[in-house]
Amino acid sequence: MKGVREGWGRLWVCWTLCAASFPGIAADNGAALFAERCAPCHQPQGQGLDGRYPPLTHLEDWLATEDGRHYIARVVMHGFAGPIEVGEQTYDGLMLTYRWRLKDPQIMAVLNYVAETLNTPPSGYVPFDLSLLGSVRAQKMPDAEVMALRNRLPSR
Repeated sequence: MKGVREGWGRLWVCWTLCAASFPGIAADNGAALFAERCAPCHQPQGQGLDGRYPPLTHLEDWLATEDGRHYIARVVMHGFAGPIEVGEQTYDGLMLTYRWRLKDPQIMAVLNYVAETLNTPPSGYVPFDLSLLGSVRAQKMPDAEVMALRNRLPSR
């Protein structure tokens, strides 16, 4: 048993040293950031968790519009509280704000990962960029206004 523990200890030290040696590699990796920050609630494939966290799939109609992209970016940047409906399911989880947890390039990487990997980018899709995130960061909206924006979007 001692050998197994030593082996895991060596592996941990090696992994830690490798990660510390290349801090910029994972900083903007949308897949890695999604797995670390989003998947615990929204699940690894973005399928959501019944009643708590909505799926991050089937967003194509929203990704095709400026309002949809703004809504998605606002919820990630500023968080959201309150029940929402997706299809026939009501979700009543709390989306934490990531405005202080991640830098804009990291948020952009996660949003583009969700848009381009967990969804099929629609015709006319424009990737999330730092300009959009900068404007969203500067304009905090109350949850009621975010919900009003959501209600103008196509149903999911």
